[in-house]
Amino acid sequence: MKSFIAKLQQTKISRLRLCPLPAPLIPIEAGRVLVFAPHQDDETLGCGGTLALLRQKNCTVKVIFVTDGAGAGSLDADAPAVRRKEANAALSVLGIDDIEFLDEPDGSFRTSAGFEKKVRQLLQQFKPDWLFAPSVLDYHRDHVAVGQTVLSCWQRCSAPGRAFIYEIWSPLPATHVMDIGSVIELKKQAISCYALPLSHCDYLSASIGLASYRGLYLPGKQGGNYAEAFTEIEKKVSFGGLLQKMLNLRLYFESLLQH
Repeated sequence: MKSFIAKLQQTKISRLRLCPLPAPLIPIEAGRVLVFAPHQDDETLGCGGTLALLRQKNCTVKVIFVTDGAGAGSLDADAPAVRRKEANAALSVLGIDDIEFLDEPDGSFRTSAGFEKKVRQLLQQFKPDWLFAPSVLDYHRDHVAVGQTVLSCWQRCSAPGRAFIYEIWSPLPATHVMDIGSVIELKKQAISCYALPLSHCDYLSASIGLASYRGLYLPGKQGGNYAEAFTEIEKKVSFGGLLQKMLNLRLYFESLLQH
C-alpha cells in the first residue's frame, strides 16, 4: 500500500508545471478597499505599497485597526496613544485618512460575537471591491485570529468583491504579486513613521528586503524591483477550501514548534 501511494505521489509530481509564478495583481481604479490590521504597522508592512497605488488610482481606502497596540502589556502605558498617532502619520503618507480603531486587547485578541457583528457591519456598509486581512498562516496569534474571523465573515455574508491575505511574520504561498516599485519610497517613509515598533525591531529592513525578494516574481523584471505578495481567498465556504487548509497548516506548525 505504501509503495502504491508513493508511486501515485510521484506521478502527480511529474505532472507539475516547471515553475508556476504568482499572477501580477493590477490595481483597480476608483474602487472601494477595506483593510483589517491587527496592530498599528501591520497594514503598512504587509500592503502599504499596494494601498499607496490604490489611492493613486482614486480608490477609497478604509483601514481598521483591531487592537489597541499596548504590546500585550510589555510597553509603557502611553503606547496605545503613541501608536495611534504613528498610525495616522503613516497612513497620511500613503494618502489614507479613513481610519477606525476598535481597541481590542493586544496580544490576547479573541474573537467574539460583538467583534464578528462589527466585521459584518463594516462589510455590509462599506461593500469593498477588495478586502485585505492578515494571514492565517502567520506566527503571531493575533494575526491568525483576526484573519480567520474577518475572512470567515466575508465568506458567509453577501459582501461582493475579492479578498486577499497579506504577509508579515511568515511568507505566504502567494497567488498574486503587486508591483510596488513606483511607490517603494512611500512605503519606506510610512514604515519610518512607526518609531515605537522600530525601536524594538528593524521592521524597515525586513519589510523592504521581503519586497525586494518578492520582486523576483514580477514578469520581465531584472532586479532592483519590489513587490508585495498576497494569497487570494475564494468566496465559497468549504472545509476543503484554501482558508481552512491554511488554518489547519498553521495549527500543525504550532504542534511542531512546541516540541
